[in-house]
Amino acid sequence: MNVKKAIAECGKQIVDLGLVKATSGNISYRGTDSFFITPSGYPLNMLTAEEIVEVEATGQAIEVKEGVFGPLKPSMETGLHLAVYKAHPEAKAIVHAHPLYATLLGTIMEIRPVTYEAACFIYPINYVPPLLPGSKELATYVGNTKANVIVLKNHGVVVWGETLTECVFRMQVMEENAEQLYLAESLGYHPVVSEEDIFKLKIKE
Repeated sequence: MNVKKAIAECGKQIVDLGLVKATSGNISYRGTDSFFITPSGYPLNMLTAEEIVEVEATGQAIEVKEGVFGPLKPSMETGLHLAVYKAHPEAKAIVHAHPLYATLLGTIMEIRPVTYEAACFIYPINYVPPLLPGSKELATYVGNTKANVIVLKNHGVVVWGETLTECVFRMQVMEENAEQLYLAESLGYHPVVSEEDIFKLKIKE
């Protein structure tokens, strides 16, 4: 797999899906001896494979190149990505986006699964208190989470998994579930999947 090309294509995909806008959000992939991540300040839907940055375990770029919008520096959230990879050896890919409903609801309440699909693919969800983007505090907190779907309050959502495709799928399910929950709650209903059924579904996995 051409990792850089896959990351660039993933960036276009999550913008097209409405999960992120402009230069917000970031994507990474674990390599053999290094990591690959989207550059800071670049629109995800305009990235080319050549503009993906390769970094060491310290977060330093192996080589700084010039791009269309200036120097290709690693995303400001590189520390967050590296913290996840360090804490979870099974994590191969990370997508951080700002989905509208998931970010809004996750900031003000716990997002419970409305559908059985959501119960299977995005539950449990971890929550991180409001911490400044790009800060060491945020990276440390996220690195201490256990779930592979993480809400950053007042910020966005982080999803990690074995592939970029898996991450995008989970992000889509997360956003769809949050929108369903928002609409149901606005109508006065609370149609969440019971803990008993969630347990049964997890046993079958």
